[in-house]
Formats: sequence, C-alpha cells, structure tokens
Amino acid sequence: MDGQGDPGLAPTANTNNVHHNKVKPPSVLEKLKSDKAYRGRVIQSLRLALSSLTLGVVFGQQGPAFLDLQIITNTDVETASAFFTSASCGYMVGSFISGFVHTKINNNVLMTIVNAGAGAASIITPHCSPYYLMIIIRFTTNMFCGGIDTLVNAEHMHIWGSEGRSLLQLIHFTFAFGGVLTPLFTEPFLAPKEIKNSNTEAQIFEFNMTSSELTLNITSNLTSNTSNNNTTVLLPRTTNVHYAFLIGGVISILISLHYVVTIFCEKKSKSSSDTHTQSVHDRKLPRPLYVFLILVLCFFYLVYCCVEDTFASFLMTFVVTEYDSVSKSEGAYITTFYWGSFAVGRFLSIFVSKYITAMKVVFIYTLFMIVAFAGFTISATFGHIGLLTTFSCMAGLSLSAVFAAGFSWTEAELLKVTGWVSSFILIGSSIGMMINPLIIGYLMENVSNMWFCYILLAETLLLCCVFYFLLLFNRCYINKCYGTIGEGRSLEIYVEPPKNETELNLMGNVD
Repeated sequence: MDGQGDPGLAPTANTNNVHHNKVKPPSVLEKLKSDKAYRGRVIQSLRLALSSLTLGVVFGQQGPAFLDLQIITNTDVETASAFFTSASCGYMVGSFISGFVHTKINNNVLMTIVNAGAGAASIITPHCSPYYLMIIIRFTTNMFCGGIDTLVNAEHMHIWGSEGRSLLQLIHFTFAFGGVLTPLFTEPFLAPKEIKNSNTEAQIFEFNMTSSELTLNITSNLTSNTSNNNTTVLLPRTTNVHYAFLIGGVISILISLHYVVTIFCEKKSKSSSDTHTQSVHDRKLPRPLYVFLILVLCFFYLVYCCVEDTFASFLMTFVVTEYDSVSKSEGAYITTFYWGSFAVGRFLSIFVSKYITAMKVVFIYTLFMIVAFAGFTISATFGHIGLLTTFSCMAGLSLSAVFAAGFSWTEAELLKVTGWVSSFILIGSSIGMMINPLIIGYLMENVSNMWFCYILLAETLLLCCVFYFLLLFNRCYINKCYGTIGEGRSLEIYVEPPKNETELNLMGNVD
C-alpha cells in the first residue's frame, strides 16, 4: 500500500478471472501522455506546490526579520514573542475556516484569495509600528497562511487519496525552498547588529521612524572613578526590511494570479479532482474512538510544529543574542543553511517515499531529530558555532519529511484525511505554534537563552513518544478489533489488448 509505486499510479487488480491478462501498469510518463485525467491531477498538484512556495516565503521571513520588527515596534524578545502567538492564532482561524469551506467553494477561487491576502498582508507588515497593530497584522497574515496550508493538503488528499505520496513530498519541498529563498533576499535589508557598551549602566531607547529610517536616541549614564557624566548620543540606525517584505508579498500575489487565469480558462466539465479513484473500503470506528484518534494525531502535529516553527523562527535570534561574535548577517546565513538542508531533505523525500513506507519514514526521521537536537544543545552549551551550524542542518534534514509523511501514514493506516481532518490537524499545529513562542520568549528573556535548546530537545523526545504510542495503539488494538484501513487500491484494471481473434474469444468466455 504505502510506499509502493509512483504517485497516482493505480496497482493492477489481482483477480483470478483476468490473471492471464494482467500486465504491468503503465509508467508515469506513459500515463502523462495518454491519460488526460491523470495529467490534469498532476498539473493541479503542481499548482498547489506553487502555493506551498508562497507559504514558505511568508513563513521563512518571520525568523530573520524578527529582530527588525522589534526595532520597528520598540519591543524586547519577551514582548515581541506575542507576534508569534498572534500569528498562530490567525493560522488556527484560517485553518478552521478553510476546512469548513473546502469542497463548498471552487478551490481555485479560495487559493486566489488566500495567496493574494498573504501577499498583501506581508507588504503591509513592516509599516505597522504600533505594537497592537503589529499583532493584528501578524494575525491576519497567518490567517491566510493557515488557509493556504489547509487547502493545499486537503485538496491534494482529495485528488489522490492514499496515492500521490511523492507529489505530496514535492509540495512540501516547495515550502522549504521558499524558506531557503527568504533569508537570502531579507538579509541585505536588515539593520546592523546593536553593539552594547560595557561601561554603560543603563540605556533608554526611543524610536522615531520616518519612512525607512529609524533614529535611535541613546541616553547613557556613564560612570568613572571621579565623576558621573550624563551623555546623550544620537546615532542614526536604519532598517530597510520593508523591501524584503515587499519582495515576499509580490511573489505571493503573482502566484495568486495563475489561479485567476485558471478560473477563467477552466471548462465547465467535471473537474479532474472529482475523477480520482476511490479506496476499496474504509473501516468504521466508534465515534469516541474516532475522536480520540484525531485528538492524538492533532497532539502529534502540535508537538512537531512546536519544534519546527519555533526552531526556524527563533534560531537567528538565539545565535545573535547568545553569542557576541555572531552578527545578524551570520545569523541570517545560519538560518539559510537550516532552510537549505530542510529543502534538500524534502527533495530527497520525493524519491525516498516511493520505496519506504510513510510509517518507516516518520519512525526514522523522528529518531534522527533526537540526535540532531541533542547535538545542537551540546554545541550551544560549549559555544561551538561551527558544530551548532552543522547540527542546525541536521535538524533541517530530520524535520523535512515528517509533516508530509504523517499525512500519508494517516491516510494509509489511521483514517481518511478529509478537509475537516486536515483542518483539525493544522489547528492543533497552530496551538503549538501559539504557546511555544510565549514560553521560550519568556525563558530566553528572563532566565537564559539556552532554554531555547532545552525546550526543543524535550519536545523532540515527547514527539517520539506520541508517535510510538499512536503506532502501537493502532496496530495492537484498533487493527485487531476493527480491522485495518482499506488498502487504498484503485479499482482500475489494466488489461493488455487482445492480440488475435482466439484471445478475444477466450476473454469473451471469461465474461
């Protein structure tokens, strides 16, 4: 079932009546040439991949630009961590709304709205200097992002069912690729790192923003052995991060335009998404058990997103604030290395998922996560930036395949991934993204930056425990009591055309 064959490729039915006529199913290239419906489904998944690119661009910008958003809003790490919490709330709302309207409204219309909305909100973000206005715009931006994420995953599963695993990994690869691009075009517009004076007892920061320039008024009380001097130093400090947000927003809006073209060009005939093959059967579970299964699955994704999103968002902040030798530019490049390894991991997963079942992918990659974050914590403790960067890349590789493989594993062994199930999973993810930044922001500001490492390592261990529980609970209890989920095999039968009249007569006798 899972991990067998190419995406969307229907296995040959194994029946006695047509045993002698059974042939190997056509390859992907052959189906793309000859099967119009199959080709339409592949094209539709590639469109979804473009929207996933938008998600990666908008999400990837939140981490590298975080310190500059603090400058714009005149906040510290603890206070500004509410930006991530607000963004998570918006993501949760967007996921819920998208799960409700999915299949009720044309998906191309929905994708146009959420992509264009995310782009417009991204452009507006750096111009929202009031603290509460920034919270509102972060909520709005991620509300559209939640819509993109829910619609992309739900629509792909609606098109392919338990098939299309490689295409699902491709979709999530484009998300990572967007995350790689973002730090690269964001870094040139970041403000220089603030250099603190070791002789300064207290500093009062006042921000006056005119267009793209921020004027930093620093009033310092300097002490000496003979007298106290009050000195006011006026240092111009600029941030051009609004250009980076403009680039990201334009990319998102441009991607939304191809959906507009699709809306006007699509025929009134039956959509290709309605022609996908159905599974042979699906097991029926008691409602309490079904709800419990969804809750545990949501908790699994909640913990996973706590690790993935928090690491990507706070990585630059951690290395810049913890180590005086690391500049903001170097921090941005470390983030880029992380996103690069994350993208490479997802690209490799496109091929790995064809040969390894989704369950094994999740199993292997979660173990790899423990190694990566344990190494990251040890490297951070001893302040070895080279090893820290290496383990950041390992973390990107280990995190890369879990999200998409989790969806495939759910469809293959647990339950059918409908729009609502996808919505609930992403709502659970949003809760984790909402709570974690508050906890880590508070600990980093008031206790130690190292709590960034400790929390992530603990959550990685918890993630493994939740996965193993869900795996054993399903296989040792649910499968034995209610049977396994449908094999997800296609009902299509590929029969080689008769070569002569005798063979045609034999087939007639079989019928």
